This record gives sequence, structure tokens and C-alpha cells, in this order.
Amino acid sequence: MTFLSPSLLWGLAAATIPLIIHLISMRHTKEMEFSSIRFLKEMKHESLRKLKIKQWLLVLIRTLIIILLVLMLARPSTKGIISTWMGGEVDSRAVILIDNSASMALIGENVSILENAKFQAKMVIRKLDEKSIVEIYQTNPLKQIFKGRQDRIQSISNAINSISQTVIADHLWEKMKSILTSTEQSEINKECFIFSDFQSLPDSSTINLINQELRDWKLYLIGQKTVKDNIGIYEVLPVSQVKLQDHLMKLNTLVTNEGEIEKRNIPIELFLNEERVGQVVTTFKPGKAKEFLFQAYPGESGIIRGMMTIPEDDFAFDNQQTFEMSIPKQISCMVVGRSIEDIFLLEQALQSINGNQRYVNINRKLMSKIDKLFLDDIDVLILHRPKYISDKAVDEIQRFSARGGGIIWIADAENSTLDASVESALKLPTYVQTFTTEGESFYSVKRNNNQHALFADLMVRRMADEMPEVYSYSRVRPRSNQNIILSLNNGDPYLLEYRLIGGHVFYLTSPIGVEWNDMALRGIFVPMIHRMLILLATDESNTLPVYAGDKKEISLPKELVNAKWEVYSPSGYDRLLIPDYNQEVVVIDQTNELGSYEVYANDELYVAFSTMLDPSERPINRIRGQTLVDIMDSEQILYFGPEKNVSDVLYSLRYGKALWRNFLILAIILLLMESIIGRPNLNAIKAKHTEN
Repeated sequence: MTFLSPSLLWGLAAATIPLIIHLISMRHTKEMEFSSIRFLKEMKHESLRKLKIKQWLLVLIRTLIIILLVLMLARPSTKGIISTWMGGEVDSRAVILIDNSASMALIGENVSILENAKFQAKMVIRKLDEKSIVEIYQTNPLKQIFKGRQDRIQSISNAINSISQTVIADHLWEKMKSILTSTEQSEINKECFIFSDFQSLPDSSTINLINQELRDWKLYLIGQKTVKDNIGIYEVLPVSQVKLQDHLMKLNTLVTNEGEIEKRNIPIELFLNEERVGQVVTTFKPGKAKEFLFQAYPGESGIIRGMMTIPEDDFAFDNQQTFEMSIPKQISCMVVGRSIEDIFLLEQALQSINGNQRYVNINRKLMSKIDKLFLDDIDVLILHRPKYISDKAVDEIQRFSARGGGIIWIADAENSTLDASVESALKLPTYVQTFTTEGESFYSVKRNNNQHALFADLMVRRMADEMPEVYSYSRVRPRSNQNIILSLNNGDPYLLEYRLIGGHVFYLTSPIGVEWNDMALRGIFVPMIHRMLILLATDESNTLPVYAGDKKEISLPKELVNAKWEVYSPSGYDRLLIPDYNQEVVVIDQTNELGSYEVYANDELYVAFSTMLDPSERPINRIRGQTLVDIMDSEQILYFGPEKNVSDVLYSLRYGKALWRNFLILAIILLLMESIIGRPNLNAIKAKHTEN
């Protein structure tokens, strides 16, 4: 047992008052005159003994009554987690951490679980001792919103009310470590109250920290309501990598029912540039997911902004997902060869792609030794049979690739004279030797990846019949990150792809020309070159989505580095951006909204990108309370489920169960006993008066 107000125990000294009064009364005996000794003889010895016992019993009862009343006022309780006998008056520090991440927006009982957590926190703080030092933090962004004594009720309430809902991830355990390792440690009693839906387990370093450096802290984990009614859009992914304004675009969408309710007649709608272009209505059983394939024509080039939506439910942040696609208006292409004859077939293919439009802007460079290229305004560089490349040109190609430029490298079928340093700098496949057939023999070509974007959705009855016959090629050994798209019947690569710094490379092991192969005579030649250009010229790095709260880096063209850059958030808030002139990028570090962000250069739309909900913040991702306690394996950690009255349970656990009522009841019982025992004998008094 412990006392929450132990200073009042000094009142126990008052318990000696009945004894003192009794002893004093014994010293002041009353003298009576008797006319005869016969009255003394009439007094019986037994009566005197009973009288003394009664008097001492009354002294004992009155002493116990005073003791019980003093103990009651000292607030007795059973032994709690605060185990010191002066537990109610020790120096205490309470750290309150409230999770305001995206998942806390889930609606529980008519209010979000964040609002419920804020209410719980206020109730818990009111149960703390008035002398306790209270520190209150929010997770997103990590911030101390209050520090002071527990009795500053209004200031505490205002601070907690100021915590607003966010859409970013909590990183709860990292922030808890940061708080507890930096806060003061001087108090005897240290407690940390965490109000969260606990969507992740602490890592081993956190567990070790809790069990070692933070073993003096008591951790109370206060859980929240679980999901009842929620359907979420998990992903929206373009199936087709080749994106053209008159090309059918396919989008794969995954939608999951994370709740406990069967959802009927749920419409899933697709919008492109704010126009609805697709809809499907379906039913979702609890815990089940469905995939949908939407198809639509973009209808225009440039930045296409899309959105997938479902109806509202208990969690709003996964009911809508935006996305962007970049469809190039024009591709600037540089073709480098030794002579006009050397690149004639390539130019013819590019011209046929143009048709009546200037979709491909062709720049021709004829040089036997590649020295200077001037690639500032080029999207795709085509190198046909490069033989000598200077160090200066290698540096240019590297910078070109670093800013997202695409390369089509068509190797020479003669003995390679490229320096090994060039191969290494440009991550080219390692040249082994040249193979040439004799007579009418040839090597056939087959696809290694039937689903590759170069061949997907091509209207060809038999793709194998469209593959070229190869008479001469360079055998190369691919590097670890290089994928073989087409291979020869002997297993050697014919077409490879790989990433080079920030760009993309297609590598052909046989030149374009009838003396090496008949690729230029095949019907697949022009569509394949067309798709290569689209894939290489479409810089999707700028339109790729990021998780809400993460940084987004936008690559800039050299001619726009000095432009006025602005970003508009989904809610319409605009902010000026300062480019990194050395890296030729702008970094957007305030992505704290869900939706589509628009980036403008000199008041014209340059690019757009979307922010998505971090997968860790989906409300279905809950860790069981007992699992948390078991994995941390510490007696100092307690978990409280959402079904419990946290403030009352915590109060009982901290200080034990209040016993003052028991002491009061005992005092009342003894008071009644004292009244009964100490009352005068009326019959004896009447008899005495009668005798007199």
C-alpha cells in the first residue's frame, strides 16, 4: 500500500489525544463522602474490572477512529507502477507523444481517431500529479508543443487542440527515440504516453535502447479504433510504356476492401484532364481486392493529368489517386554516322515516322571520329557504327545521359577499335569478337521478353516472321545490369537495354545495312525505331510520383535554369522555387498534401507530379498490442486497447486502487461502536436516583 498525500500522515500524532485525555482524567479522581462503609462493601470487584475494560476499549476505538480518518485523508491506494512509498509527491516527468500521421484520419465513432487520441491525452494529463512536468509532442512534423507543469490546464488544452491532421508517414519509433534520448532525465519517475494506431514494429536498435538506456522510462502504448468501413485505391500503373496521343493507353488499378462491411455497387471512375473517360461498378467483399484494366486515348500531347476515384468512406485519403504522364510533342534526334550512305536507312525510317508532321526533328552529323557533339537540345542520340570517340565526347555523352537523354548505340560489325576506357565510361557491353556467316547461312533472332514495351500491342500476326536475319554481328558480354531483349539463335545478344547514369540506352550488336542483316527490310523496323524514340525521349523522372512528405527533384533544361520557377500545391497554394544552378534541378521539399503538384517556368506549365499515400499509413496496417509488448520484452511497457477507459486504467496502474473509502467505512463502523459502548446505562442511573 502507498499514500498519494503522505505529508498528511503527520496527523497520526493526533491519535494519542484519547489516551492523553484518559490518563489525565485518572489523576483527577472525584472525592465522595459516605455515611457508612457499607456502600463500599456493596461494590463488587467484577463491576470495577468491567468498567476499566470498557474505558480502555473506548480509548482504543477513539484512537483507531482518528488513525483511520488521517489515513483516509492521506489518500491510501494499493501499490502501483509508481512503487515508492511517497509515490504521490516524487519528481515526475510525463512525455506525451500524439501521432498525427495520415492513418490517424480514420473515422472511429463519428470523429477521427486523432481527435479521440487528443481527448484521451487531455484526460490522462488531468490524472497526473500537479507537480508533474509535462512535455507534449506531435509526430508530423516532430515538434514540442508544450512544456510545463500539469496544472496549466488551459495551456495544455490549447496546445493539444493545435495538433492538426497530416497526410505523411509518422516514423513513430524513430521520433520516440529522438524525444526520449534528448529530454531531461533527472526525475525519479519518468513516463512516456504514446497515442497512435501503431502500424509498424520497432527495429532491433529501438528495442535495445528501450531495454538499456531507457530502462528507467515507463512506456504506455494507447491504441485506437480499427477499420470498419474503408475501400482504398492501392495503385494506378500504366501498362503501356509507349505513350502517344492517338495510342490506346492502358491503366491497371488495384482496389481493396479493407473494412468489415460488404460494399455493393461501388463506382470506380477514371478522369483524364478533368474529363471522365472510364467507369466500372462492382461489389467488394470484406478483405478482398480486385484489379481493373482501364483503356482510354489521351487525345493530346504534353502533360496528361489523370485521377482515379471511389466513393467516400471512413478513410478519405485513399479514395482518390492522381497521376501524370508525359507525351512528347516533338522529339529532337541526332544521328551520327560516317557518311550519308552509312545512315541512309536510319534517316529513311525516321522520315517515315514523321509523315506529314514534324514529330521527329532530325539532326545529322557525319564524322569518322567523334569529337564534339553539342547535345544541349537533343532528346535522343543515335550512334551508328562509332569507331573513335574522344574523351571530350565521352564527357558530353555522360552529361547528356545524366540529364535523362536517351541513346541508341548501333555497334560496328568490324573488329572493334573502341578504347577500353570508353567501354568502361559508357558502361558498354564488353566486346569479345566479330562473327560473320558464309554463303547463304544466317543467324535468326528471337524475343527474350515477349511483354517488352517495344513489341506490346503491335498488330502483327506472327512476330517471329518479322524478326531479321543476321549475317554479321559483334559478340559482346553484357554487364550485370544489362537486359537482353532480342537474342540470336546461338544465344548471343542482338538487342540490349540498360540504364546509363540518368538516361536509357538501347544497344544493337549488328549495324543497320543489308550487308550485315535485313532488319531495314522488315515491317517491324520502323515501329521498333519509333518506339525506341518514344521510350528514350519520354523523361518520366519528372512526372514520377513521390510519397507525401518526401522531396521531389525536377530536372531542368539548360535554357530554363534561369527562369522564374513556381510550384502550385493541390490546394492552390503557390511558392517560388530557387534552382540548384550547378545540378540544373529544382527541389520541392514541401509535399505535405495529397494530389497533383504543378511546376511552372515563366508562368507556363513545365511539368506536374503527384504525391501518394505512404503504404505504411494505410489504416489496415495495425500491429497487435500484445505483439508490441512481446517483441519489446520489457516489464516497463504496457499496451491499452481502444476498448478501455485509458485515463482511469492508467491512474489505477500508476497509483494503485484508491482505498480511502475502505478507511472511511471502518471509521464509521468504529464510531458507531464507540457510540454504543460509551452510551450511559439509563436503568442504573434511575435505580441510583431511586435509592438516594
